[in-house]
Amino acid sequence: MANYLKQENQLIVWPVLKEVTENDLFQGNIGIRTHHHMSTKELLQVCLKAWKVNMEGNYRLFLIRADGQIEISLDETVKEAGIRNGDYLEIITA
Repeated sequence: MANYLKQENQLIVWPVLKEVTENDLFQGNIGIRTHHHMSTKELLQVCLKAWKVNMEGNYRLFLIRADGQIEISLDETVKEAGIRNGDYLEIITA
């Protein structure tokens, strides 16, 4: 994975489902490879596929930062959304 990050515009994000974070027994994470030109909608689809959840549901994506949650529009690119390497994302059922 280290070689992947040496390529320009490549990053890894850490998505988690809201339902999973509410469970006290949660121990684990999934790293998703992405790039700055990927759409946020496509990123959400990749995250849902990684968590093996129903792709037909209605979901919202949030960027988790120290200063709070920021909802991510699904009509922009990863770069436009301000997502950085190592960011945590939370997926919430709408």
